[in-house]
Amino acid sequence: MITLSDLATVAFTFVFSAFFENALHKASHYPASGRLYRWHKIHHKDYPAKRVESDTYIDSSNRLDNGYARYILGTQFCLGLILPTRTFLIFWIQSSSYALFLEHMHQQFHLKQSPWLQYKWFRRLKKDHLRHHVKLRTNYSFFLPLVDQLQNTYETVGPTD
Repeated sequence: MITLSDLATVAFTFVFSAFFENALHKASHYPASGRLYRWHKIHHKDYPAKRVESDTYIDSSNRLDNGYARYILGTQFCLGLILPTRTFLIFWIQSSSYALFLEHMHQQFHLKQSPWLQYKWFRRLKKDHLRHHVKLRTNYSFFLPLVDQLQNTYETVGPTD
């Protein structure tokens, strides 16, 4: 049976994931983040401002060296030590699903042709992300531009159609 507490966990996990994603992405743009910065910099070399899209997704980084995965798994592990089992399982399933879907959508953002292009919401998010590759200090969020708007790092890119 789903409880009100479960629904609160789902809502919290979504908000937490959106802010955590933004913070990780933003940190990966600053040399002080060390290994995370060096790892993420490869992606911006794969997709520089003058070539933000490709026919097939380019990934020159070592997939097993995913800088974001380290922080996501580390955070999940730490929360697993302190949260009740049911709450942790909801958090773990949802945050893992969010991260996997984000990775898929990120790849789709960089493809010239994607099956997701038929959706206006996808075209909007894609334009926001591609703008990030042109102006690196903007549009860190993938799914919730509101996070960037609250931090004054959102830059609009015009109509989607």
